[in-house]
Amino acid sequence: MKKTDLVVVGGGPAGYVPAIRAAQMGRSVVVLEGEELGGTCLNHGCIPTKTLAATAHLLRQSRECTRFGLSGGLEMSWEAVLKRKNLVVTRLRKGIEAHLEHLGVRVLRSRGVLRGPGIVEAGENTITADKVLLAPGSVPLVPGFLEVPGVLTSTDVLNWQSLPASLVIVGGGVIGCEFASILAAFGVKVTIIEMLPGILPGVDRDVSAVVARSLSRAGVKVITGNGSRGVEVNGPEATVHLADGTSVSAERILAAIGRRPRTADMGLAEAGVVLDHRGCIRVDQNCLTNLPGVYASGDATGMWWLAHAGSAQGLAAVHHAFGAPERPVDPDRMPGCIFTDPEVATVGPGEDQWRERGVPVKTGTARYIANGKAVGMNETEGFIKIVSREDDDTVVGVQIVGADASSLVSGAVLAVNAGVKAGDWSRYIHPHPTLSELFMEGAESLGIGALHG
Repeated sequence: MKKTDLVVVGGGPAGYVPAIRAAQMGRSVVVLEGEELGGTCLNHGCIPTKTLAATAHLLRQSRECTRFGLSGGLEMSWEAVLKRKNLVVTRLRKGIEAHLEHLGVRVLRSRGVLRGPGIVEAGENTITADKVLLAPGSVPLVPGFLEVPGVLTSTDVLNWQSLPASLVIVGGGVIGCEFASILAAFGVKVTIIEMLPGILPGVDRDVSAVVARSLSRAGVKVITGNGSRGVEVNGPEATVHLADGTSVSAERILAAIGRRPRTADMGLAEAGVVLDHRGCIRVDQNCLTNLPGVYASGDATGMWWLAHAGSAQGLAAVHHAFGAPERPVDPDRMPGCIFTDPEVATVGPGEDQWRERGVPVKTGTARYIANGKAVGMNETEGFIKIVSREDDDTVVGVQIVGADASSLVSGAVLAVNAGVKAGDWSRYIHPHPTLSELFMEGAESLGIGALHG
């Protein structure tokens, strides 16, 4: 029986980040992780896929080199690409391990089982703690009709030893579209099947339409409004049968429906933790469960499936647990990025969602094609859209589709969190020539009009 101030069950971003903060507060911390530190994000998700996306983007740019007055081209080695991906992941994982060790955080290589408030089993060890943070993460969701030997998940794709000639992706959300964008650049013939009317549900329709057109130009076939009703995998050929009676065949099938919480076999129900119908852990605004001193963060709460959201929840939990200034997480200020080509980035609800809520909003847009830096970069596809409330001009959402959207969105994060007025934003002087000028132009379009269209 060991005693500590905090035991964290899970070593992903929703676990190791709050563990670091608690240690910085002078608390004794134990992290339980049965696999590799870094969780899905570092080992099987965000980092490896974005490393592949960087390679895919550079490869696409090389194919446009004549537009820059250059000649020649690049050839890809999948073996070398995988090697670099693995090196990036290993380097970052070792950095986390070293930082935790430096702070005195103890890491036990075991999956934790909750036995009650303040009591966690880790293999042969029983740990008692003043506070417990549950951050077990998630795993790929594979519905029954896709539970067929040979159907792949995102984890499988990242460990391919060779690329297939063709691939059918069931699911047109973030995971499916990112893999389609990456693999199409690598020469794979990709088909996306999405049961909803459009891809990338959750972002505004005009934003997802830009990505759909880009995927189409890259050779990706996108089938929407027609879900899968069954699959067959027979040797070198896999077939997806669609709801309308047609079928699509390819060398391999990827299930990209989404993810589900990894909460089974943790003793949660037996300990009295309230779960929803999906198996997600219910928490309040401070990420506290219904049990005293037991918190939860990350994918297992089912609120977001985003690494940075999980980290924010974990920080909210340890701040509340140990009496630091509270930092509750506001869903209406949560940013997100999608690493297709072009990229998508958002903060706050978009235009479509605000209107569905019945909130009167107005929008202003600025298009990349009217931006001097974008033209010089040969990155003219996409736009920035600023959403503000009609009654007081406060910026309540921003959606970006275009080059470097994932970096640009940080400026929008500040604006939404600070409650900036669109009229004020239009008067903030932005440096020229930069992509950031798109924010000024978009805000101006909400008033008298953008200067450059």
